[in-house]
Amino acid sequence: MTLTAATYFEHLKAYVNSDYVMHDGSDNKVILSEKYFRPEDTKPQTRKIELLLPGSGMAFKLDHDEFETSNRKLKPALFHFLDDNAKPWSKRCDFVVFYVNGRAFHADCIEFKSKSLNADKIVPQLKAGACWVGTLKRTIEHYTGDKRRFKLRKFVFGENENPNAYLDANRQLNADPSVRYYHFDEVNGQPLASLQNSSVVEV
Repeated sequence: MTLTAATYFEHLKAYVNSDYVMHDGSDNKVILSEKYFRPEDTKPQTRKIELLLPGSGMAFKLDHDEFETSNRKLKPALFHFLDDNAKPWSKRCDFVVFYVNGRAFHADCIEFKSKSLNADKIVPQLKAGACWVGTLKRTIEHYTGDKRRFKLRKFVFGENENPNAYLDANRQLNADPSVRYYHFDEVNGQPLASLQNSSVVEV
C-alpha cells in the first residue's frame, strides 16, 4: 500500500540494518563524517559535515571503512548474496540521506572529494548510489507491499577552490549534469532541503 512520507520513513527505519546508519537524524540534523589522508599526514584526518533536516531523517554510510581479512583490505558487500568483486554493485557513493519534507520523501546521494573532481570515479559512484536507493525501495515493496515515491538528487561535496573547469553555469558537473557541486564550507550547517540541484529524479 502507498504510505505517507512520515509513515514510510518509520517503516524504513524499522527495516534497515543499523550497521549502515551513520546518523539517526536526531535534533533534525545529520552529521556525515569520513576519514581521509593528505600527502603531508601521517595519521588519517576526519572531516565532519552537519546538514539540517526539515523533518525526520537518517544518514547511511554506504562506503564502509575497509577491514582486514587474510592480509587483504575488503569492504563489506552491500548485497551479501551477490559477488562483490569488481561488479557494478560493488561501486557506491559515500552517503545516502533519507528525509521527510512535508508530504515528500527524499533520498540525497552524496560523495565527498578532497581535491579532484575527476568524473571517472564521481559519476559511477553516485550512479551506483542511486541504483542502491532504487533497489532498497523495490526490495521493501516486494516483501512488504509498502510503497512510496522518492525524490532523488546527487551531490558531490569537495574542497576544490577552482572547480569551474568541471562545472556548467548551474554548477552541475559537465560530465553528468545530474550531479551538483558544493564546497564543504558552503554546505556545513546548512539545510539539506535548501541545496540547489537542477536535476531531481522520481524513483
